[in-house]
Amino acid sequence: MKKILSLLLFFTISTNLFSQTYKLEKVFADEASQTFLSYWNPLDSVQLQKGNIFSLWGYQRYDESWIHSYEVVYFKGDAKEMFGFLSYILDFTNKYKNEDGVLTFISGVKIKTLKQLSFRYTLVYDKEGKVVCSYNQKQWTDIFNKFTGYCKSNNITYEKK
Repeated sequence: MKKILSLLLFFTISTNLFSQTYKLEKVFADEASQTFLSYWNPLDSVQLQKGNIFSLWGYQRYDESWIHSYEVVYFKGDAKEMFGFLSYILDFTNKYKNEDGVLTFISGVKIKTLKQLSFRYTLVYDKEGKVVCSYNQKQWTDIFNKFTGYCKSNNITYEKK
């Protein structure tokens, strides 16, 4: 009985010491495609282990119902990594905006242009290469501006010096 109580006490204490609790704050949200750019705000004055964390993520449906969906992470990194990632997407989108099927990897993430009729999109794939979030240049610029605006209003350093 003492061993069980000791183990239970150990697991309770170690869980509190080694886990961090975050609140996801929306920086950008596209409700139609269920794609988000979020800031991982640490709760309970937890010490940051990896700096300010941001993620571009969303939900993917198995069928027409959101009940059968799963979470997909396109990119996750600190503020400087996210700034670089979004900057490279904007540069890539601008450079190849009139071409179809141009493929590159930015920070290990597959990025591809898509041009159909007069529509031009830049696709960002998940790590498995199965799911994409796709936006045009104006939308990627909006995401970038919301990210930099969020960082400025919350005094988060995002540019490399």
